[in-house]
Amino acid sequence: MKQLTVSVTEEKYAFLVELLNSLDFISIDEFPAIPEEHKKLVRERRATATPDSLKNWDEVKHKFKIQ
Repeated sequence: MKQLTVSVTEEKYAFLVELLNSLDFISIDEFPAIPEEHKKLVRERRATATPDSLKNWDEVKHKFKIQ
């Protein structure tokens, strides 16, 4: 199966979704928008990060339960 990302204007969005839904071989997965406060938090963290504050992924990944 192939995946495709499409950008469309707000005015054409409903039309495109209706059109794609009429095709029986396409499924549409809509992803919620990332809240602006989350984006702001990530931007702030990136702006204030220093090499000393960064952790090596190989050293910390065992702390996460990855499925």
